[in-house]
Amino acid sequence: MNWLVKENVCPGLFYGTPAQDGFLVRIRTPGGILEAQQGREIATLLDQWATTIQVTNRANLQIRGVQESPTLANFQTLQKLGLAASNPSIDHLRNIMGSPTAGIDSQELVDTRELIKELDNFIQNHPEIAALSPKFSIGIDGGGAVGIGTRSSVAWEHRYNEIQLSAIAVNNQQNQPNATSNLAFRLALGGDKQLEQTDILIAPENCLSVVAALVIVYLDYVQQNPSINGKKNRMKHLLKDWGVEKYLEQVNSQLNHPLEQTFSSRSWSPLEPTAQPYSYLGIHDQKQAELAYVGLPLRLGKLTADQLRGLGELSETFGSSQFRLTPWQTVILPDIPKEKVPDLLLKLASLGLSAGVGWDAVIVACAGKPGCGRSATATQIHGAILADYLQQVLPEYLGDRSTGNIPVNIHLTGCDKSCAQPSPAEITLLGTTIEQNGELIEGYKVYLGDGKQSLKSQIFTGEFAKIPSLIAKILTTLKVDSQQDE
Repeated sequence: MNWLVKENVCPGLFYGTPAQDGFLVRIRTPGGILEAQQGREIATLLDQWATTIQVTNRANLQIRGVQESPTLANFQTLQKLGLAASNPSIDHLRNIMGSPTAGIDSQELVDTRELIKELDNFIQNHPEIAALSPKFSIGIDGGGAVGIGTRSSVAWEHRYNEIQLSAIAVNNQQNQPNATSNLAFRLALGGDKQLEQTDILIAPENCLSVVAALVIVYLDYVQQNPSINGKKNRMKHLLKDWGVEKYLEQVNSQLNHPLEQTFSSRSWSPLEPTAQPYSYLGIHDQKQAELAYVGLPLRLGKLTADQLRGLGELSETFGSSQFRLTPWQTVILPDIPKEKVPDLLLKLASLGLSAGVGWDAVIVACAGKPGCGRSATATQIHGAILADYLQQVLPEYLGDRSTGNIPVNIHLTGCDKSCAQPSPAEITLLGTTIEQNGELIEGYKVYLGDGKQSLKSQIFTGEFAKIPSLIAKILTTLKVDSQQDE
């Protein structure tokens, strides 16, 4: 295998992470934005490897079942297209997340795309950052209707980000004419799937320098505190050892504009709308007059080579030669003239894609067996079976919720790591093995929650064959209760 970099426990492009079904390869897409030409090149790789691709919950791309490494020419082409790090040593770091409707969201406070480019350039040009854990992650939310939160009660909250900047409106008491004075980014720090909000507000023009200082201090901590278990210390360890106050004191020592003085004379209030993770699906007006974007659900986040290539072609024919990946394992086609939307929908249908909100948008599943050795169950297969069953027996359940306010999220996970989704679900299927007629077979523990607390109440343990009908009964009950509340 001609991988260019030594393998890492977290997937990347320049090395193959071994899995049960072959190598696992991950392509970083900062901000989740893909150009048509980039999509075509990835589709060529999928054809070469005879496999499919999956959008992840960080809005990047993951390829499973790879049996051979890319060629040197493949690597060079991907680098030229901006799909591969110029320095392979930093390729393992997580994707920078951004609002999937950045620049087209009529409610956004700021277009985050340029800031994401600046931050990605910072990482690319500082190879010493490779010393951080592969879990190092940054999220930038523009304060629009579509945040980056993954089914959180707060639209901006993505619990896998270690550094999170969220745009908020600021009340300028001095009535200064500077337009940027009415906008700031609030800093949150994350670890153990939780974000700790701070009172630090950062002016947009200072974001890059503040993030650089956060990273420098973080890096110093990691280098001074080598882990005893062989894994690099992470933000959660820093916050546990130092606390937020000490960390920010150290960051201040790196800055020419101390954090405590930023916006010291202004009042502010956080903008924390309730997240609606399905509201972007379907057809929506952009802030640009006469343009719309189309949100497309994907079954378990997967795309074939033909679908990926087709999306690129449609983005060129109807839009701006661009499409977006979201943290909900779905796709957005932006910049579509409204009069061309009907023709686009017909073309999408020929690719097996639809703008409708169906059960595919509701169900999330980890890799499962046989790809993951930790998984007790074939979650991908079971997720697809469950989606088909629910579409057959409850086709109307989603039909009366075309606005996207679907009150349920179903999460299948093959083990207790919950890799596919960092936030709680209303219904969770946790893979396990059960004994039946003297044999061990695949099964699930079924939990009901409220979307706020993980694994709140266990209601069933048994083989998967009994679960689709059980889920349908639960959903029917939820629908009746919802109608009575109305």
